[in-house]
Amino acid sequence: MEYDIAIPIDDPSMIGNPDKLSPYTQLRLAKVMNDMKSGHRLKCEFCGADDARENYMTVASHLHLPAKGEPGWMGRPSPGPTLTAYVHGVCRMNGPCGKHARGQGAVLGMMTMAPQEGPFDDGNYDDTVYPKNGSCAGCQADASVEKTLQRCGSCKTAQYCDPDCQKIDWPRHKKTCKWIKGSRWVNSEQEIKIFKENANQKKSIVVPKA
Repeated sequence: MEYDIAIPIDDPSMIGNPDKLSPYTQLRLAKVMNDMKSGHRLKCEFCGADDARENYMTVASHLHLPAKGEPGWMGRPSPGPTLTAYVHGVCRMNGPCGKHARGQGAVLGMMTMAPQEGPFDDGNYDDTVYPKNGSCAGCQADASVEKTLQRCGSCKTAQYCDPDCQKIDWPRHKKTCKWIKGSRWVNSEQEIKIFKENANQKKSIVVPKA
């Protein structure tokens, strides 16, 4: 899955200040993860096990950039503070697949030369059983991945069993729903199914294909 997320910046003084903007952005990414996790059923990226339950996020950050439109790198207009987050579907973070996911995070840092913003990973993993990727964003029941779920009519990402589950989740989702600007599925043949079109096509969140 590929998601385009636009997180509103409430305090303009944070723009161009990654020390302030990084924790602000991380907190809001955590809030929208429930929607993205609901968006599609995933296998473990590393062992192929059905129904990855955990997600490991690594981030290449450009939060130091000035406000959108202002002179930026090499005199070009700035796209605004941006980051690319890679979210890996993992069966268990406290096992071998979790180790592989963390290794890919280190590789990302070397390839992009962009600051790796944390702390998405505190290194502490336990045996907590998390909801499956592709489960209902409301009830989060394992059985919901076998159902034909209904996508939110606005963000086209969060999925629900029925209106009751959507109502339960609405106090949380009503804010994050507005942040999701684009939603696409890319299969192994690089064929794209668009759930929500984003005219700008700026990739903010990338979930590797199952």
